[in-house]
Amino acid sequence: MAADLDWLQGEVSGDVITYTHPHGLTVRAERSEKNDRLRILPLTRLQAALLHRLTTVPALADGKRVFEPFAGSGAFGFMALSLGARHVDLLDINPRAAEFHRATRAANGFPPERVASRTGDIRTYRAEEPYDLILANPPFLPTPECIAGTLNSNGGPEGNTLVDVLLERLPELLQPEGHMFVILYQLIREGMPLVAQAARKHATGRPVEFTLLQETPVSFEVYVDAYERRHPAERTGIREWHMDLARRYGSELSLAHLVMHVGARTAAPGSCVVRNDAAGAFGNEYLLAADDPDYLPVDGRRR
Repeated sequence: MAADLDWLQGEVSGDVITYTHPHGLTVRAERSEKNDRLRILPLTRLQAALLHRLTTVPALADGKRVFEPFAGSGAFGFMALSLGARHVDLLDINPRAAEFHRATRAANGFPPERVASRTGDIRTYRAEEPYDLILANPPFLPTPECIAGTLNSNGGPEGNTLVDVLLERLPELLQPEGHMFVILYQLIREGMPLVAQAARKHATGRPVEFTLLQETPVSFEVYVDAYERRHPAERTGIREWHMDLARRYGSELSLAHLVMHVGARTAAPGSCVVRNDAAGAFGNEYLLAADDPDYLPVDGRRR
């Protein structure tokens, strides 16, 4: 049966959106149209896909220590808490995120000792011990240097600046038997996301699975054109960015939303695979179609 996604419309009051998930969790975020680099990212079909995975496999979170870096609204961490997580740490460089975390904790009646909200940078964050589960939605948009974007969208020229940091720190942040799920928007070369290179390097001995959450990838040329139309005054810088990536990775690049799942460490060598069928893990109803406002994201704003 298809999932009911009407809850993603939320209840809007000014710039604030209050979502009530079918599982019972209440979460606050902000409208994507808000003109503020520090806005709290709203929930979309992409975040709903990972929330669905958690609620259908509650054992991922039950009794576990959970970490949500780049937390924003904290939706993943709070959902894990509602499913029985022993403790959740939320981290965001945006100082406004803590205010939303306090409101969501209070609205759901979670004990304060089971969740901690911290303002800080993933580059310098120190955990008391590795976590059992990491849930992340980092800034992931490939962004020309001439475009500021938003704090929760700009992923650097390739879109991987912060997910690379997260992968590099994986050995100290994730238990050997732990799992990590990360929502990404990836440049794809020859069928494999660019981030796979960092995953192979740092997720040693762990299986890495990329599940596409988009019906068809977008060509890089279309993405570049969307940037030029949105920012005509920055056309020169955008074209330099385009040419640099084409020079390094070829002219056949495409982009797609996906979920990266890093599994528990095994005795076997690590592996990276791409799944084109989201039904098994997430459900086809969470795939973005071409008419979805998040299908072609540019600088963190809906088209």
